[in-house]
Amino acid sequence: MYYVISIGSNIQPEQHVAAAVSTLTKIFGSIYLYQRVYTQAELVESNHVFINSVLVLRSELPATQLKAELCRVEELLGRDRSDPRRSVKDRSCDLDIIWYQQCWSEVWQTELTESYIQQVFYPASKQAPIQLGCQLFSERPAAIYFQAEASDKFIIDQKPDALINWLEAGFFCN
Repeated sequence: MYYVISIGSNIQPEQHVAAAVSTLTKIFGSIYLYQRVYTQAELVESNHVFINSVLVLRSELPATQLKAELCRVEELLGRDRSDPRRSVKDRSCDLDIIWYQQCWSEVWQTELTESYIQQVFYPASKQAPIQLGCQLFSERPAAIYFQAEASDKFIIDQKPDALINWLEAGFFCN
């Protein structure tokens, strides 16, 4: 199953988004991360700026088990999931399944209308850099792989057409 997941943070967002991405690559082995952008808070009682992005991962877990794993990552990064007001408060990490499908396509991009999601795909959005290990990346989508044996992360950040072709040939074609 291919899962499309929104990722957001407005408490030390550069650090928390990077930590969430790193944790998810350790759990799932590889993810495809769209550009990271700064956005204003929506439906949240805050003046802090968010970093939002969208990522895709492949997993055999059912959606309910994947959501439980995402909640565990949120808690690991400091989110209090027991707080009844957590949906309207600042957050160190917010991970939500926003779409899933058996076969890969990007049809979901036209179906999701939330402003913070659409800003990820809007070329004029303000880019938000994040750093994984020694590598800083911000402007383009990236395929991120985690090699558990060596504890290394590999970030493949190429020209957009080459990256998409590579992903379709590898990550998305099974």
